[in-house]
Amino acid sequence: MLGSIRSISGRVRWLAAAAAVALVATHMPPDTAEAQTCGTEYTIKDGETLAQIAGRVYGNPTQWTVIFYANQDRLGGNMSLLVPGLSIRLPCIGSGQGQAPVAVTPPSSKVTTVAPPPAPASEPSFIISSLLRRIEFLTADGFAPYTGRALEGGGMMTQIIDAAMGLIKEEAKGRFDFGISWVNDWAAHLNPLLLTRAFDVGFPWARPDCESGLPLDQSSQFRCQRFFFSDPIYESVTGLFVRSTAKIKSLRREELTGLTLCRPAGAPIHELDKDGRNWVKDGIVTVMRPPSVDECFRLLGSGAVDGVVEAELAGRASMASLGLTDKVRMLDHPVALTTYHVLISKSHPHARTILYYINSSLEKLREKGEYDRIIERHLNRFWEAQATPSASAGDTPAVTPVGKGGARPVLPPDAPSAVASGDPKGKLDPAKKGR
Repeated sequence: MLGSIRSISGRVRWLAAAAAVALVATHMPPDTAEAQTCGTEYTIKDGETLAQIAGRVYGNPTQWTVIFYANQDRLGGNMSLLVPGLSIRLPCIGSGQGQAPVAVTPPSSKVTTVAPPPAPASEPSFIISSLLRRIEFLTADGFAPYTGRALEGGGMMTQIIDAAMGLIKEEAKGRFDFGISWVNDWAAHLNPLLLTRAFDVGFPWARPDCESGLPLDQSSQFRCQRFFFSDPIYESVTGLFVRSTAKIKSLRREELTGLTLCRPAGAPIHELDKDGRNWVKDGIVTVMRPPSVDECFRLLGSGAVDGVVEAELAGRASMASLGLTDKVRMLDHPVALTTYHVLISKSHPHARTILYYINSSLEKLREKGEYDRIIERHLNRFWEAQATPSASAGDTPAVTPVGKGGARPVLPPDAPSAVASGDPKGKLDPAKKGR
């Protein structure tokens, strides 16, 4: 966790109480709600919350996170605790928000108007941590047009991450850097590579509906319990691909009963049970889990499976590369709308700071219009390339059959892995795209 502090006598207040006291902070009498000014140091008093302080500094209690992110090196081993007596920084965050509120003064016969200080010429876009100097990102090939070293910029999502982190690096002026590594075993990314912090964060990963209260498959439960998710990087239609000659026309149960569907290892299957479908839960379909999108489509082309559940663009890219465009079609009705995210272990000591970097830089990238330009450029290239299959049809080796129509088993997310005791950065796939 960023920084450490000594225990100080007095009551310890949970930051979770910030929202509950936000209104109190903005309506305290003048003698207790003294004004503070941004750009200064402030000593926390017994019973105060960051929301109260933010209300006085910025006029908005909900901006307590600005103070929090600026002081993670001081807030200690548990970022959800706040102690009285601790000195914290009060950063200025904008031309109209960093001004000190006018303090209430006793009435007098003479009224003096104090002009607000002039706005600074340029405010920093990001708060740069003094403790987090580098972030290692992890992804893999075989998920075109989103990721792939043969694609422009490493793929659509890789280029988005690269551009967003470049904004942080530029503002940090030598105090921050990042790297993007490729390990072509999606099943090993979550465990052990991210859980053991061989790498800091992974992308792109679909986010299960963790808050729905509905039963989730083991893989989805694991993600919800052990990882934080960034804001969405991209939203995609997930569809069901079948052979062109198949009689399947819709997602109705009676048409899918008894079918074998393919979903690559690492991809979520909770969507197959979503909205009351319960295809997996009720045994309506059998799911095969080979290691890659391409392998799923090879199995579909050979007749080993009846359908492939995959993101539309990734599915169409695989169809084109394998020469299956005329032999496979996607059903008109989507299985789901899937959002893809950056993912980080909840036990990572810098998790919150890394999420702040990712989310704030993605927001800035959208404001600048660069996000839309990257997406548009990759989509244009993608649709142009669909008419021309790649000369190298897939890089992933074929799945090893086990029994009738089976595939090699994929370890559950929390199972031990052979690479857990090794050095993933040096042994699995050392190729990197760094800055």
